[in-house]
Amino acid sequence: MRILLLNTYPIWGGDEKWTINVGKGLSQRGHYVVIGCYPGSETEKRAKADDLQVFPINIGPDIAFWKLLPLRRFFKKHGIEAILCVQNRDVKIGALAARLSGIPAIFARQGLATIKHKFLHKISYSKLIDGIITNTRSIKDYYKDFDWIPQDSIHIIYDGLELPDNLETLDLHREFDLLTDSKVIIGTGRLADQKRFDLLIEVAVMAKRNKQNWSIIIAGTGRLEGELKKLSKESGVDDIIKFIGFRTDVLNLMHSADMFVLSSDSEGMSNALKEAMAVGKPCVSTDVFGVSELFQDGESGIMINKGDAKGIYDAINLVFSNSELRENLQKNAKLFIKTKFTMDKMIDEIEQLFENQLKRNK
Repeated sequence: MRILLLNTYPIWGGDEKWTINVGKGLSQRGHYVVIGCYPGSETEKRAKADDLQVFPINIGPDIAFWKLLPLRRFFKKHGIEAILCVQNRDVKIGALAARLSGIPAIFARQGLATIKHKFLHKISYSKLIDGIITNTRSIKDYYKDFDWIPQDSIHIIYDGLELPDNLETLDLHREFDLLTDSKVIIGTGRLADQKRFDLLIEVAVMAKRNKQNWSIIIAGTGRLEGELKKLSKESGVDDIIKFIGFRTDVLNLMHSADMFVLSSDSEGMSNALKEAMAVGKPCVSTDVFGVSELFQDGESGIMINKGDAKGIYDAINLVFSNSELRENLQKNAKLFIKTKFTMDKMIDEIEQLFENQLKRNK
């Protein structure tokens, strides 16, 4: 197959990592794969580093109809048979260009429940695409109320995870000047509203008040970076909270920390949470989409209500104070990810989905 994976979001995150993983997996199976991405983005850099072909294009969030022509030229020149649009912005123009060009297999991915009851979404997701790939049953269930989306067109394909054979143990205390002998908690992701890193600042305040020897490191960048750093300083916990910026060694950071916390108000199925579980970290997470499919509360992770900083604090304290619980969480989480979320299974299912659609349209 000749496939375009279109993801033009300019900032690196879970969707962008997924795009590269799918591109690598399909390419390794002999398919011709191109990554359509924002020019100069981290996605473009990583695609090239993995020897994937790149089509730099900036579609933008608006209805940029002038992008139809370069897309259609690209489809014709490269004989594209299947396109997967990863962002809503990509669906509006990418799927339209594909439909006008007669591409036989057109899919969209919903890593978050971002489809709304809007006219453009109704047109895009009911007329322009052949199906939706989502990575959680929760999102598929959420779309049951969207009567204009054919329910049999929504396909649940869990994200695969591929870990390196050897993870490096980092000296986090020395590298980030953490409190001596402190327990290290890590959170990762874009510094954006949905991630609610402000809750971890509240947790740090509680930890300091209760004389808990904890350190919290937050890996990621985003528009809230300055605001969060200011809040941390004003709250008197900038000695506990460390913002370490964008990192390419997140798995090593997770492996070296004592616990992972997901504080988000909204997610699809968090790739970061899966990675932390896979490297054997005890995890505390808010009850966002996908978490109930990743672990049972108290068995392979601790689940907290969204927005509940006190709940997060109490869960962290419980795990750190109960060695038997901590060991069970680590063991169960690692085993679950190893058996349910393999990269081969994900690529199998995406490949089969494309091939079935191509057969239907022959």
